[in-house]
Amino acid sequence: MQSNALCQNHASFQTDSNEPAAATGPAVSQPLTPASPESASALPHEEEGRTEEVEEEMEEGTDASERQMAESEDGDENSDAEDGLNVEGFEREENIVTNDPGLWPAVCTDQDREDIVRKLAVTMREKKVEMPCDSGGKPFPEYLNYTKSANKREKIKRDWLTFSQSNQSLYCIPCVLFSSIQKKPSCSALASQNGFKMCHVKWRHMYNKLPIHERSDAHRDCYLRWKNLQRSVLQDKGIDSLLNREFQTEIEKNRAILEKLLDVTLHLASRNLPFRGKTSDLDDVHNGNFLGTLELLSHYDPLLKEHFQKIRDNKQKKKEGKQTRLTHYLSSESQNEFINLCGRRVLKRILQEREDAIYYAVIADATPDISHTEQNVVVLRYVKYDKEKDEWEITERFLEFKDFYKKTGSEIAKMIESVLCEHGIDVSDCRGQGYDNGANMSGKVKGVQAEILRKNKLATYSPCASHTLNLVGVHAAKSSPDVSTFFGCINRLYTFVSSSPERWAIYKEQTGSSLHQLSDTRWSARIEAVKPVAKHLPSVINALDSILMTCSLTNEARSDANGLRKYFMSFDAILLLTIWLKVLQSIDDRNVILQSGKISLDIEAANIRALTEEMQSLRDAWGSLLAEAKLIAREAHVTPQLSKECSRKKKRKRFHDETCEEETTQEDSETEFRNTVVYTAMDSIISDLDTRFKRIADIVNEFYAVLKVGQISEDKISSVCHPLITKYSSDLTPDFENQESGSDTIAFSEPDEERRQHTYIIEVIKRSLFITGKQLTR
Repeated sequence: MQSNALCQNHASFQTDSNEPAAATGPAVSQPLTPASPESASALPHEEEGRTEEVEEEMEEGTDASERQMAESEDGDENSDAEDGLNVEGFEREENIVTNDPGLWPAVCTDQDREDIVRKLAVTMREKKVEMPCDSGGKPFPEYLNYTKSANKREKIKRDWLTFSQSNQSLYCIPCVLFSSIQKKPSCSALASQNGFKMCHVKWRHMYNKLPIHERSDAHRDCYLRWKNLQRSVLQDKGIDSLLNREFQTEIEKNRAILEKLLDVTLHLASRNLPFRGKTSDLDDVHNGNFLGTLELLSHYDPLLKEHFQKIRDNKQKKKEGKQTRLTHYLSSESQNEFINLCGRRVLKRILQEREDAIYYAVIADATPDISHTEQNVVVLRYVKYDKEKDEWEITERFLEFKDFYKKTGSEIAKMIESVLCEHGIDVSDCRGQGYDNGANMSGKVKGVQAEILRKNKLATYSPCASHTLNLVGVHAAKSSPDVSTFFGCINRLYTFVSSSPERWAIYKEQTGSSLHQLSDTRWSARIEAVKPVAKHLPSVINALDSILMTCSLTNEARSDANGLRKYFMSFDAILLLTIWLKVLQSIDDRNVILQSGKISLDIEAANIRALTEEMQSLRDAWGSLLAEAKLIAREAHVTPQLSKECSRKKKRKRFHDETCEEETTQEDSETEFRNTVVYTAMDSIISDLDTRFKRIADIVNEFYAVLKVGQISEDKISSVCHPLITKYSSDLTPDFENQESGSDTIAFSEPDEERRQHTYIIEVIKRSLFITGKQLTR
């Protein structure tokens, strides 16, 4: 009976019938020089401040790269293109080092073993392992701590036996650490992940079981590996320790090299400079900015100089027909991976900011690039809290370029939704949309804004202010034939002068300035085109005279020069230059403000109102504008007389009781020019400003309670707050009206958490919900 019971206990000790046996992995060789904990997983960037954030992203991914680079002395010049940087382990959480074997990884890595050996050395030095009572309640006997030597005359401490508080199990330390890399791993429960459960333990039975485990080949092999690792790590002795020191020196050197490669990557990327050139060879002037910058640094950095010399020597060996291999991380594939790593880190930061802000506005636009690919850009606009400055800050962040050639509103809306979904951004948090005035974007039925509104009725659409203002100017420029002729001559002057270097040199010599081309998509370019002509008109005429006299011109070019000279010598041109210089300057000043990323809709509306008033003032100041133009004409020796003399007579309507005498009224040329040219253009601008920016005014009125905090009278608070609370019931509480009436206290007292939350909602709505973005450069 007793012998049968012992046999059953022995069987349960070996395999633990209630628990799985230790996991076995593929047979791998034990490295002689395991890496130190500081070097196994860190990116070669430990200098504070410079690349701190990128290090964190690349920390886990470059471990394999460093080992590859350290172990490869020779090889193909572009071998890093095959091996690449390992970026799969970026998100792996760092394991916590503990002396409890129940919490160790199922399969330990070399680094895990080193960390555990160090931790156990400290723990065993400070205190001994406390063993619990067995399943019968008997305390741990001291004699089980020792085993007899081969001659039966000496006692040897069982330092491999330990107890796990987390699993309430016994473990063999070396078997748990090394059995996974053995060809024939131990099948003992002491070597399994779950250990030998205390519910099966009787200390009196362990007297015979522990020696059986000690004498097994698997335990002896693991124990030897454990002691060798202890000697290497703790005493820093042996051949493996020397190799390890050399290995660590090589790792530090490679880290320093990778740090310089990353610094050059950040330098070029932050300045939008291209990386590659026509070739990828060292010492070639056409090898691009990346290799060229590194070559320059190698003249002052001994480490880079040595690294580049290895590459040159390797290239020479390859020419001699020798099989060589060298991992250097200078290939185009490695450059792309560096860029991608940096981009992923930046994108992760942007998405975190957006998540903290909760609400956002989406801005989208598209333009074809030089390869005729339609590049769609998606931008997020939100409010973030700057803890250092203790203030809210409007932020615009580029999210992604999307190659998308489809043009219908529904297709573009699906593209925007897919981009947001890919980055984990909820469309229901969108509180604003900003696009141009194209029908496919701003259409009320089939436009992008309408499609998004069907998914989220709170994503209010606000047209791009700069694009809207640009359309106002474009329509005004086509309001009359005289204005169209004026801008046509401005553009023809640029085309005529810039088509020949000789003409351009004469023009610059005479005027001391340069000409600029007109642009229909960037109205601000018009002020740059008109300004040099208006400010240097006499010099412009002299330049045309010099070109006619000194240059060899074709009949067509001579005709253009004579036509331009005749036009700019006319009083019509001088009068239009005087008027449009002031109009364009006012529009450009407002355009610069509207393109700022830090303004809100109330500031936009205020600037549009001010611009409308300025245009009305210019319209009413016809007399002073005419007088100024005549003064300029006399200084330029131009007769202040309009080219169109009045030849048309208007008949006055006669009533039935009037005589049949023919009475006529005749308008002079100046009055006709004022009515048909100036007033027509100014009325077009004023009317378009009121019509096209009406949407902005409506949004400002809707959010009057937010934009005018503390400026609303008590009797109007309810009427302006109630519609806002009703529409934004998920964002604003019914108590918003009471907070509005006490806004002066909130604004000036030290805010508690509740008031800070209220202030946050106010700022979010005020600054980011319905704010248009900058017009994207085309």
